Amino acid sequence: MQRVKGGHLPQRTLSVEGGEALLYLAPALFLILLFVYLPLLANLLLSLLDWNLIRPEASFVGLENYRALLADPAFGQVLRQSLAYMGLALVGNFLLPLALALLTLQVRGPWPEVYQSLLFAPTVAAVSVASLVWLYLYLPAAGPMAQLLRALGWETPPLLADPRTALPAVALVANWKFLGFHYLIALAGLKALPREVLEAARVDGAEGLPLLRFVLFPLMGPVLLFLFLSALASALDYAFVPVEVMTQGGPFGHTTHLMYAAYQEAFRFFRAGIAAAEATLLTLGLGALILGQLWLLERRVDRG
Repeated sequence: MQRVKGGHLPQRTLSVEGGEALLYLAPALFLILLFVYLPLLANLLLSLLDWNLIRPEASFVGLENYRALLADPAFGQVLRQSLAYMGLALVGNFLLPLALALLTLQVRGPWPEVYQSLLFAPTVAAVSVASLVWLYLYLPAAGPMAQLLRALGWETPPLLADPRTALPAVALVANWKFLGFHYLIALAGLKALPREVLEAARVDGAEGLPLLRFVLFPLMGPVLLFLFLSALASALDYAFVPVEVMTQGGPFGHTTHLMYAAYQEAFRFFRAGIAAAEATLLTLGLGALILGQLWLLERRVDRG
């Protein structure tokens, strides 16, 4: 076997002809093209049409659907509520799982496994079933929450009927349902940190917030970025079923977000062009967000 200076083996490179590489990639590329890019292209073309799903003919209107959306005050409300869902998702599926993971590491004995099981249990339940359970809990007259508040001498607020509380109440259900998944990811990231680095930091006097800020969080950069992206990108998806089961977008549209609005336009009002335009804007927004975070990952996060 040939050796070079220093006794090291020469670095071998694997070169594959372009045609052979494409042959290996062809099945995956075909599925991605069929189930991702072709539907995206079809949706983009549909957004340029004025088409009611109950009639066969469609007329080309260009960017008129987008202009109509941007000029509609109701669409502005939907965008603000979508941002509110994302903000609440950052609290429930990013900050809270990270805090719970940090607290779990401080527990000794058999209790960490118990806490992990309890926190992950809601993730196993179906979203529709969880939404129905919370709908019962929120009942203003006979629900357990209302009875508990009355026993304490407090008034029972109509959480799902009040425009001020309906959106946080629905977002709470979505965050509760998927908190366990993000919690386990945060916990796994913390457990994977090199112990020698943490011990050296403690020897140097780093404890509490300085240890978190200057040691733990920089080392967990890729994990934190994944949690952040997952919380934002899935916020509207997580809240879709709770909105449909619990409020259907009410009261007065105050729990509707962009994904649910596209569903309503398509399958309740049959305005396929408007629905496709909303879906396109949602895709562009999430795509820009993810690309921005990936750029940040390349520049700011040490992946070595």
